[in-house]
Amino acid sequence: MHLLITGADSLLARALIASLPSDVSVRAVDASFSAPIPGMETRSGHLRDTDFLADVLDGITHVINLTPLYTRLADDNARLDEATRGSYQLANAAVATGVQRLILGSTLDFFAPLWDDFRPDESWRPRPQPTVEQLCPYLAEVALREVARVTNLPTLCLRLGEVVDDAHAASHPYDRRWLHVEDGVEALLQALEVEAEGWKVWHIAAAGERTRVPVAQAGEEAFGYQPRHDFAACWASELPTPPFQRPAPIPPQPIRKVVVFGAGGPLGASLAEELALHYTVRLTDVKPVEELMAIPPQSPGAPLPVPPQPPHEWRVVDVRDAAQVHAACEGMDAIVNVSVVRHDPVDAFRVNAVGAYNVMQAAVSHGIQRVVHTGPFMLGQKGGAGYGWDDYLVDDIPPRPGIWWVYLPSKLLGQEVCRIFAEHYGLCVPTLTFAQFVNPQVLPKRISTLAVSWMDSANAIRCALEIDGLPSPYEYMHIGADTPLGVFPNGKAKRLLNWQPQDDFREVYARR
Repeated sequence: MHLLITGADSLLARALIASLPSDVSVRAVDASFSAPIPGMETRSGHLRDTDFLADVLDGITHVINLTPLYTRLADDNARLDEATRGSYQLANAAVATGVQRLILGSTLDFFAPLWDDFRPDESWRPRPQPTVEQLCPYLAEVALREVARVTNLPTLCLRLGEVVDDAHAASHPYDRRWLHVEDGVEALLQALEVEAEGWKVWHIAAAGERTRVPVAQAGEEAFGYQPRHDFAACWASELPTPPFQRPAPIPPQPIRKVVVFGAGGPLGASLAEELALHYTVRLTDVKPVEELMAIPPQSPGAPLPVPPQPPHEWRVVDVRDAAQVHAACEGMDAIVNVSVVRHDPVDAFRVNAVGAYNVMQAAVSHGIQRVVHTGPFMLGQKGGAGYGWDDYLVDDIPPRPGIWWVYLPSKLLGQEVCRIFAEHYGLCVPTLTFAQFVNPQVLPKRISTLAVSWMDSANAIRCALEIDGLPSPYEYMHIGADTPLGVFPNGKAKRLLNWQPQDDFREVYARR
């Protein structure tokens, strides 16, 4: 076995390395190392660096990815990018180089909202909180799950308690999240050997009933995890902990001023025209509007931006820059995010996923409850692993973005960020998804199964600003025209947004 360990400058990784059999070769990787690992090959670098990845994966048969849990970088955006894009690239590169198994380290803290009252196990849906410490491992889970779904790379996700050693346990008040490092090592060793295919999650906790998330399916025969440490000698030092409580929901407010991110694209251009008569609008994009006006249309008949007239304004804002996003939201009542990068494998994650985090952070900071998020429909994976064989795809079926076009999985991560923020802070986040935009005056020869005109799509976004609320903080819906194709029903958007498309493209599909 030739093993790559990322996030290797951690207590768990160092203990694992010391416990491995002598016939296992190890390559330890992290952004930096606080101290040498004696007798071990160590490499410092980032999973976001594809050249570095190719180098460290050379000759590797097994990978343990602890980066989302333990690697600390200069700021939140860098950590999220390393955990999301880095893990996604690591998994895809592992498949390409013939790696036999990938193990991801994650956290049981996802279940904090539940563990005072329930005994969640591996079959329960995680409830991550919108902190970098939880978003990094959770979004890495989502990214690796989609790679495993498409490639069937054996990918084992170990959600761990807080890993501690004897010295820590002896010098700190007892915490029911604790997992002894020796038990964590045993779980990793088991994960390297147990039979597996595709995606599988195991919960790795301390022994006994005091632990926050007791051992469940991981203790059964298929995995056979049997922890030995329950920290009984430390129980008396436990301090009272308050029950989990979400913050008070951010209240709604009258919407008069709206900031739009990604206003330089054709959807943003249509939206600016739609909103200008109803709101004071702050339009933003990464370039000045005059520069964007000179770029050829995205498709025949696609709108181009125009300079806004007072009281509306244009600002140069990069959604990858948290400070710029925060400043752009100051004084606003609502946010619309139509920013997107489709093809660049670096900026797709930095704009679509990390940019969504910056927008949601700014919304919370400024007390903005209404955030309209947009993106592509998430059903792009073909064949039996997706919905390519199906012909009635309602809005709320689980996403199947595939992995071949970086646009889709990166947008999926951004949508998960929005959902997590919305549920935690009681926001109102309608998420509108599209597949094909059409100018009715320049009709294509073929209409997608989910197509809509530019102005109908802009009108749907305005409707999403005007509704009183949603059944739940985050609602996902398809925006499509009334066509006879029947594959993507648009009833949810009509019902929740009070929206009615005007263009149906009948000339394309009607019998002549």
